[in-house]
Amino acid sequence: MEIAGPLLETGKGLWGLASKPLGYIHNLKDNVRSLDEANENLKAEGEDVKARVEREEEGACARRTNQVANWLVKVQEFVGGVDQVLQEAGERDRIKCLSRCLPWNCWSSYKLGKSVYQLLNEARQLQREKGEFRDFTSPLPPPQVLKMPMDKTVGLDVPLNRVWKWLVDEKLTGVIGLYGKGGVGKTTLMKRINEKLLHANHGFEIVIWVVVSKQVNEDSIRDAIRKRLNILDERWDRWSQDERVNHLYYVLNRKKFVLLIDDVWARLDLSKIGVPHPCLENGSKVVFTTRSKQVCHQMEADKIYEVECLTPEEALTLFKKNVGKWLENCHQEIQDLAKDIAEECKGLPLALVTVGRAMASREHPHEWHYALKTLKKKPHELPGMEEVYHILEFSYNSINDPTIQLCFLYCCLFPEDYPIRKNDLIEHWIGEGLLGDTDDVYSMRDRGEYFLGSLKMACLLESEYDYKGEYIKMHDVIRDMATWIARDRGQRENKLLVIEREEELSAKMIFKWGEAKEVSLWGNYIWDINQAPPTCSQLETLFVRGTNVKLVPRGFFDLMVAHLTVLDLSSNRNIKLFPKGICDLINLQYLNLSDTCIYELPREIKSLTRLRWLLLNDTSDTFVVATGAIAIPMGAIASLPLNVFSMWGSGLEKEEEMVEELGCMQDLTDLSIKVKKSSSTLKIFQSFQRCIRRVEIFENNNLTYIPISHSLKGSDNFSHLEELLLRRCPRLVKMEISQGIGRAPNSSYFPSLVDVNVEHCGLLDLSWLVHAPKLRRLKVISCGVMENIVGDGIAREELVTSGLFSRLEYLRIEYLPKLRNICNHTLIFPQGVEFHIMRCRGLRKLPLDLNNVRGSFLIDGDKHWWAKFKWDPAARVTFQKMFLGGMNLLVEEEMTYGEAARQMKDEPHLWRARIRFLPHNEAASEGVSE
Repeated sequence: MEIAGPLLETGKGLWGLASKPLGYIHNLKDNVRSLDEANENLKAEGEDVKARVEREEEGACARRTNQVANWLVKVQEFVGGVDQVLQEAGERDRIKCLSRCLPWNCWSSYKLGKSVYQLLNEARQLQREKGEFRDFTSPLPPPQVLKMPMDKTVGLDVPLNRVWKWLVDEKLTGVIGLYGKGGVGKTTLMKRINEKLLHANHGFEIVIWVVVSKQVNEDSIRDAIRKRLNILDERWDRWSQDERVNHLYYVLNRKKFVLLIDDVWARLDLSKIGVPHPCLENGSKVVFTTRSKQVCHQMEADKIYEVECLTPEEALTLFKKNVGKWLENCHQEIQDLAKDIAEECKGLPLALVTVGRAMASREHPHEWHYALKTLKKKPHELPGMEEVYHILEFSYNSINDPTIQLCFLYCCLFPEDYPIRKNDLIEHWIGEGLLGDTDDVYSMRDRGEYFLGSLKMACLLESEYDYKGEYIKMHDVIRDMATWIARDRGQRENKLLVIEREEELSAKMIFKWGEAKEVSLWGNYIWDINQAPPTCSQLETLFVRGTNVKLVPRGFFDLMVAHLTVLDLSSNRNIKLFPKGICDLINLQYLNLSDTCIYELPREIKSLTRLRWLLLNDTSDTFVVATGAIAIPMGAIASLPLNVFSMWGSGLEKEEEMVEELGCMQDLTDLSIKVKKSSSTLKIFQSFQRCIRRVEIFENNNLTYIPISHSLKGSDNFSHLEELLLRRCPRLVKMEISQGIGRAPNSSYFPSLVDVNVEHCGLLDLSWLVHAPKLRRLKVISCGVMENIVGDGIAREELVTSGLFSRLEYLRIEYLPKLRNICNHTLIFPQGVEFHIMRCRGLRKLPLDLNNVRGSFLIDGDKHWWAKFKWDPAARVTFQKMFLGGMNLLVEEEMTYGEAARQMKDEPHLWRARIRFLPHNEAASEGVSE
């Protein structure tokens, strides 16, 4: 027994040592089966986990946790190792089946069994680890810039470079406003900015893109911003609006960000959203797009940029891109038509893309001819164009003022590409009654200016300039959209008719007038109106302008009596006889006969008892009447309720009697007149203060002075006088104001005077201009005795008080041989003022110096004058040469004034030069001539 105990213990120990290896061998088959099952399960679980994390990683907002990433690597390694072991176990079983008589290799079974056992434990461990996962992915910090899908663009390099400079290089520029008409490419430009931020090294921590749209939802804007800042949903949803705003402000204030806001329609208060205002300290930037220039100012943009239409070359490139590559190798006729169609879109990218896609795969010239004709006549019928109009119509709807909308639609009466003069347009609006039913024409003019500004800021109208000054223009596609709206969105094609060719006055076409409310006949392709419309009982407005028509047929106006209120026959130089049918238009309120050769009005005009506007500007025709004056029968207009009577540029027969008659017309508030007689002149300056707007005194050899008496009431002074012309009055030596020169100027004399033209008069000076503080343009030509523009009798303090020339834009002085000074004292001129000086060799100085010049100014002078002029030779200028014989160097070269002066001296054939002095802050001596 004593021996048995130790032997038993020794046996147990040996069995313990042997049982585990024997277990590897004994349980091998079962363990292989378990391992195979565990392997398949782990494969499936690994694939599930991988699919889940890849799905969560797709939005680039999250990445797999390190725990999950390590586990997937382990699983991959485990599966690879198991597959090898299972393959070895399978091979062993096949060998065993084939070689039952071979001795059993215990050692190899042991090693295999041990590997299987260990892998089975590893599988169980991997499954336990998976069960410990709390999260499979963790949120990523937001990407610096989100990549946005974008096609290749055309024609945006110049605006992109300009905006990029403001965005990256100019530290003081915080808010940038990009405005332009609908469909011009503002959003595309913004995407280009975003793309450049994606690839460039710019120093911003995050770029945020937000779309606002017309119906502003501040919550959705905040939500878009917080998502880019990676603020979690569960936190955001718990917060109140104030907490959201404060948190956004806190986070953004600690970052250098760029906020790109697309499609802003009204002022957006960034602080209420939670966006700190960009400043030098935080270095952040805000860039936004809008269709309204006004919004740019309301958003306090530091820089404002208008996104303009494409050039013709760029437009054709974009159009071809959307038609397709086949266009490059197609028939030449189609390529020519493609160019014509692209030109009809006038560089508007939205229209070019839409029409280009509509023409894709149109491979027959007839299809292109049809498309071009449709685009010119009925563009809304071309596929896709109505959708273009609906997009553009948002700008129209955003005005939210039915009166301004009507004023906009009224512009459709003017032909395509016609330069619409601002005053002409506003006067038509007033004549139509669109600006109110009041006798206060001046207030309505101001209202018209306001409406015009609203339409321009909404990018529905544009301002351009030519030799006559500013004019208004509608983009062709905008005009097509407006015409579509005016015709009840294409449902009433004949409601508004614009006729520019005589063939459109055929019997078939003129029948359309029966449905028309507004008809416009316009252009020199119309030579004859040979028939009256068979019906036009709804017609309210009729233009017959700028044609070659000589006679209006008898009975032409007979069917227009009921509703016609506006009749414009201006610019028909072949019309000499007043169409008497006009006198039957009892509802007529506006009649324009300007720029015709009508030389006499009939007495029957007095039957137009509702007529408020009668315009007879530039009607003189010396070939018809020796005097070149128009005859108006006495009493013919005296009883009419005229608010506006204008004969600007036209002479009057029986002038003195007519002036007396006009003086008795109590409704008259706006008078423009040209007179020759001294008595007429004195009457106008003594009795017409309340209504005179423009007056020209010409060819008077007896007039020596014009007395002007001061009224204490103020309202009886020349409050509406805007333009004064004194021409060929050689004995006129002064304008005598009763208050007297030398006392403090009273600006109430001529508070609205902006234009003064003095030619061939005997005036010694124009010192009375101190009473015209708003003067913008002054021309003084061939006044042989004039020595000063402003005389010596006015002290510097009085000049400062008067604001003399403080708004002057243009001063032209020519052939003034005795002129010595414009003014003895230095004056402050506005930015951009222009001086034109010819044949004034006695002029020894200009009343300005660099210390008082506001920005740039331009001097256009002859060579002899420039030879005596002195200025800082280091001043930067642009220089334009003009030579004898009409050969001009139109290119402006930038250089110093010293270099320009040397070039003028060395050019023997130089006649005159235009030099623009660029703004700088260096002090310099007063500009004088030797």
